[in-house]
Amino acid sequence: MIQAIKDRLWRLLEGREVSLAMVYARDGQILWHCGRTVSGNTIDGGSGFPRSAIRQTLAEGVALEAEDVVDLTQERALPASAQALFIRSLLILPISSGLFLYVDSGSKDVFDRSDREVIRALGELLGEALATIAGAGEGPAEIAGTSQAMVRVRELVARYALEEDPVLLLGETGVGKTYIAQLIHRYSGRRGRLVSVHVPSIPESLFEREMFGHVRGAFTGADRGHEGLVEEAEGGSLLLDEVSEVPSQFQAKLLELVESRRFRKVGEAREREADVRILAASNRPLEAGPEAAGLRADLYYRLAVLPITISPLRSRPEDIEPLVKQHVGLLRGKRPGRGFWEVALAHDWPGNVRELIQVLKRAGIQMEGEEIGRELATVIGPGAVEAEDHESRSHGLEAAIAAGASFWDTVWRAFLDRDLNRHQLRLFLRSHYNRHGGSLKQLASALNIEPGGYARFVAALHKYGVHPDQSPQQSG
Repeated sequence: MIQAIKDRLWRLLEGREVSLAMVYARDGQILWHCGRTVSGNTIDGGSGFPRSAIRQTLAEGVALEAEDVVDLTQERALPASAQALFIRSLLILPISSGLFLYVDSGSKDVFDRSDREVIRALGELLGEALATIAGAGEGPAEIAGTSQAMVRVRELVARYALEEDPVLLLGETGVGKTYIAQLIHRYSGRRGRLVSVHVPSIPESLFEREMFGHVRGAFTGADRGHEGLVEEAEGGSLLLDEVSEVPSQFQAKLLELVESRRFRKVGEAREREADVRILAASNRPLEAGPEAAGLRADLYYRLAVLPITISPLRSRPEDIEPLVKQHVGLLRGKRPGRGFWEVALAHDWPGNVRELIQVLKRAGIQMEGEEIGRELATVIGPGAVEAEDHESRSHGLEAAIAAGASFWDTVWRAFLDRDLNRHQLRLFLRSHYNRHGGSLKQLASALNIEPGGYARFVAALHKYGVHPDQSPQQSG
């Protein structure tokens, strides 16, 4: 919807009825514009538009129509002939979520009645689309939650859907970063698809080839060309999940892609253009120091133009009920009964929304009767969910380790593929750690890690906060 409205505005521009179209927020932030040159990111700090007229709408929150507007607040460093801005006709419309749509004809003819009707219709459609995105989250395609944290997330999704700059999603594992990325892509209206890349699952030696692709003859054995993930996302969005794990030797090339939207296939001399919007996600607090997490500072700041932080579920218990109602179908026709909410609210939900969804699935399968009450505690009692999941997954992993398989190919692979969460991995490691006298070297040997891989093993324990001798609070 939003992209369709943008396209219509572009067509008006091409038809020379419109000189500038712009969306700005009540706080004065310029969110999007097309047409003639506009400088700056805010109304007060920018130029190329009549600030006095726009300030009037910000102060009064009302629509504005005007003709033969002269604005003398442009940059004084410009030649005298360019210091004043002349607008034959302008129209400013308040739309949803405290946003305004600004359209003017520049120094061309004034808008006629038909032009104004089209612009108003586009403003109404844009407002309806943004209201849907930032709504109460009651539908399955929305963001459930009544907390201020999730209200803010909905507002940001509505705003960022208008943009083309990168979005950086931050939050613990399981809070729903991928889901939010899907919504941003969907509401942006980009015609291509969303391609999600789980960065840690791509070997460093293959990373550039997987991302950018290669041409025939680029290296020994390359008997045919290969389309990379960037090309797969053409016209759409590319989600880099766990972006802090991007290999250091590739980060400069990723920065170039983000800044210029250009890339070069492996073995190819010419550059290609990429119509791709970059979305990135991380469960590490990168704003505390991106370099410490292995991410170049310049790349971080370019990715973090539009940040969204999603709070853990334990810090917003008021969102549990809306989330359960959103996913109530997982209970297979059963409904929450007496004691259900007390049990749900008493749990800490270390696995966040992902854990809540799994608990609802389990309850729907295991529970009898039409209602589920306090017996919900049998699947989420103190540590019950973690213990059950850990037991079911660890049995096969234990057998594989006992048969001589490497930790990296079994346990670590399950962690990277999200079959084990961080808490479950720590439980697995702690069990072996205690069996071997609290020695990391003996633990590594028991997990079939070669001596040359010991340093990598210890570094991974600290980097991912899963050291078996640390509590979750200590490890972050």
